[in-house]
Amino acid sequence: MKVLYAASEAVPFAKSGGLGDVAGALPQALKNKLVGVRVVIPYYQDIPQSLKEQMTFIRSFWVPLSWRSQYCGLFEAKANNVTYYLLDNQYYFGRKGYYGYFDDGERYAFFSKAVLEMIQYIDFQPDVINCNDWQTGLIPFYLNKFYRNINDTYKNLQTVYTIHNIQYQGMFPPDIVENVLGVEWNDYAGGYLKFDNCVNYMKTGIEAANWVTTVSPTYAKEIQDP
Repeated sequence: MKVLYAASEAVPFAKSGGLGDVAGALPQALKNKLVGVRVVIPYYQDIPQSLKEQMTFIRSFWVPLSWRSQYCGLFEAKANNVTYYLLDNQYYFGRKGYYGYFDDGERYAFFSKAVLEMIQYIDFQPDVINCNDWQTGLIPFYLNKFYRNINDTYKNLQTVYTIHNIQYQGMFPPDIVENVLGVEWNDYAGGYLKFDNCVNYMKTGIEAANWVTTVSPTYAKEIQDP
């Protein structure tokens, strides 16, 4: 089995909390169990320069996002014997820190689309994409809506959505549906995207993925207790 582990942060490149630790450690554990695994994260400005100097530029490609096409640079690096892909767009990720910007909805919609576009250009064809927290919640949705019927690589691709912190769900106003996400209003009003009159990226990932997990069995029980 081959797993592409998609996250918004991963040690040693980027960390703001527990997600970064898990995203750095779990792929190593999977590889030790002879699972083919690679990791993809954004190429943030705040990645240490010493790590940037170890990266190799692979190529660039364009990411369709509503009415626009955005540049994406693809870099590759090795850390702890695991291959990492880093997706670069200076407009979205050339900033201090990782989260808390007014356009986070657009930034991580771009990242989710870029992950799926990237698969066409790498020498690794995953069987599963493991998506993590709200920042990657659109990946299963975009896969089903835009990519599933392109070729066999996408047709057979499965998704796992893992909840690390349910407190942060990626909630945005409905006006991003067409202008940012590039989908029809019905995808919001009658589909995966809508929750509590907002676009909710975590809810979208939960409903669109093939499987849903949490960071631990204890947390799975905790989040089901009202």
